[in-house]
Amino acid sequence: MIAYWNPILNHTLSITNTYPGEYDAIQLYSVVQEHELHIVLEDNEYFYLIDYERPEFPTPEGLEGDVYALVQTPEHMRFDIKSAAEQKLIENGIKEHGWPFFKMVNSSLMAWAREAVGIHLPKEKKAYHHVYLTVDDVVEVIADRDPKVTIQTKK
Repeated sequence: MIAYWNPILNHTLSITNTYPGEYDAIQLYSVVQEHELHIVLEDNEYFYLIDYERPEFPTPEGLEGDVYALVQTPEHMRFDIKSAAEQKLIENGIKEHGWPFFKMVNSSLMAWAREAVGIHLPKEKKAYHHVYLTVDDVVEVIADRDPKVTIQTKK
């Protein structure tokens, strides 16, 4: 089941159909996974920096900073997620079509991750399934925490 998620309160996406010659939709700008995972989305005016940074050890919350799965799929192959997300926006009265941030609950990807990396992700450990929807891609992340999401104005 998909759930609406808003990590950037009091912000409106810059998808306005007022930029001639520009593709007016949320797009995937980059995905970089090395020691940490960094995803960048963009619209007409902003970059959305999604950072799964590893915290300094030890943390009081006990966070380990693990990303267990990263799956990037062309949007037409995950139409089930895109249509469920659109329905969730309608149910919540959200007018911003193209909203990119969602969470999945009890997903098959989460079940797979728990089975595949059970030694690191046992059933009792909290994990999150984040979904980032763009015009061309669906990016899914299974991690032990929410990412830090910041906005940067394009110059």
